[in-house]
Amino acid sequence: PPEEPPKSAAELGREAVANDAWLDALGGVVKRVPVMDENGLVIDHVLEPIVGGKIEGGAPDKVFYYRCGDDALRGYRIHAGDLLLTVPERVPVDEAVMLLQVNGARVARKVVKQDGGRLLLQSYDREFKGEIVPLKEVLVLGRCVKLLRRL
Repeated sequence: PPEEPPKSAAELGREAVANDAWLDALGGVVKRVPVMDENGLVIDHVLEPIVGGKIEGGAPDKVFYYRCGDDALRGYRIHAGDLLLTVPERVPVDEAVMLLQVNGARVARKVVKQDGGRLLLQSYDREFKGEIVPLKEVLVLGRCVKLLRRL
């Protein structure tokens, strides 16, 4: 097949407007969910369906994808570069993979509640590790409800 000539800026602009028009028309059905890196910067978007006014149980304008920065959860089949759909949550959920801010860094860890206001943050790369931290030293950002892996 013959190669298509490169598109001009005007043609690309018209395509972007057409895509935005489709997203506006499908606004109640599909939402562009931002993908954030470890620093909280938006690096991409993923289209997600809205079912019953929610995306996986969260408000469509509040959910986001977190791109894992490391292999700390590889034992749970979550690898570096995988996307975790995160629903905002302010309190830790026992036995859930959660997005946390610990010592100024955003990390995804499996959380187990302990007595005395402490949390066990589990990671599992090549070997299982657990770190017990006081709840007041951890900022809970959300609960990870869905894994998206690109092939």
